[in-house]
Amino acid sequence: MTQDRPDRLDRIEATLDRVAQQLDNQVVVNAELRQSTAQLGQSVSELTNRVSDLTGAVDGLLQIVEIHQQNFEQLAARERQREEFERTTSAAIDRISTVLDYLVRRSPYGNEQP
Repeated sequence: MTQDRPDRLDRIEATLDRVAQQLDNQVVVNAELRQSTAQLGQSVSELTNRVSDLTGAVDGLLQIVEIHQQNFEQLAARERQREEFERTTSAAIDRISTVLDYLVRRSPYGNEQP
């Protein structure tokens, strides 16, 4: 029995040493986790700022696109107006030419030879 006690105490001490080592390891792991969490928080904050900056840039570009779209629509409308003006002007000139030809043919001077 007396021999069992020192062996038992040695086993208990060995177990306590392992538990102390595990606790030390856990303290190190917890410290690393805190540091990683802080770094991740900082990274998330930086990414949030970048996303905010990008959102602002995209909004600015979107406004520019809308302005260009409006300008293109105005140019297209002007081109349609110009084409319509050309058609109506050409038709008017054709009618005037027809009337002038008719008047010249009916005129007493229309049949004169120089």
